[in-house]
Amino acid sequence: MFERTAEGAFALLRPVLQELKVQHLKIEPVIVKASSYKELIIAGMEKWIIVARHFPFNNNSRGLAKVIFDKTHNLFILFICIDRNLFINDGQYLRKQRKMVAIHEFVHGSAHMFLESYHRSERYIEFMEKSIIEKVKMTYSNEFIEMLAAIGKLGSKDGTEHDVFTDGHFRLLKGLYDDGFDGNFVELYIYFLLSYQLIFETMTAIKIQHEATGISMTELLVLTFNELVENKALDNEFVIKRMGHFLPKIYADFL
Repeated sequence: MFERTAEGAFALLRPVLQELKVQHLKIEPVIVKASSYKELIIAGMEKWIIVARHFPFNNNSRGLAKVIFDKTHNLFILFICIDRNLFINDGQYLRKQRKMVAIHEFVHGSAHMFLESYHRSERYIEFMEKSIIEKVKMTYSNEFIEMLAAIGKLGSKDGTEHDVFTDGHFRLLKGLYDDGFDGNFVELYIYFLLSYQLIFETMTAIKIQHEATGISMTELLVLTFNELVENKALDNEFVIKRMGHFLPKIYADFL
């Protein structure tokens, strides 16, 4: 049985997010079946299908997460749509924005997957039919602008108190029932943006590249920072604070 914590959820769902390739979404949807992953089957999420694409919103929206129950096949379909305007070029500015929004919507969808796997299908459907939970969650331009301003603070221990970056923002049952997730959804969001696993993988790859000549810890940290900001499309301030948070672990693994 997997742990229903932020770390456990990250380990469980990171492969799905990686397969969605949210930086490269097109009109044609990317489809990921939870049943393709043994770990998700064990976690009770085998009925979920995740569909992601970019979409021409005309209502000032930047992203959408929507859940539909396919009664014919007894499946739950999580649609993640990201504003097409965020894909007009592959500059770092837009890449950073679409990644931030895509992960935000993915965490909303994750909340549904945890709820259904915890209460099982019939009870989850009952929640949906009674409108106890939101089947559609949209991110609008005003929220999007505020998210951009707040994102850098997420890397620190204090985080941010902005409404879109609170655990309650992602909760579905609002305290009425146990929703099957024991962690904090903001922590899960942060893990998806930049986990220690990604930092470790990046540093390891850079160290291997410099194996013949060697590389100092200072150089390694600088090159890792540049890689995460430029190629992983992450906010400068966020990366600095996140790497600072993991410094003891980094030194233990790479010194």
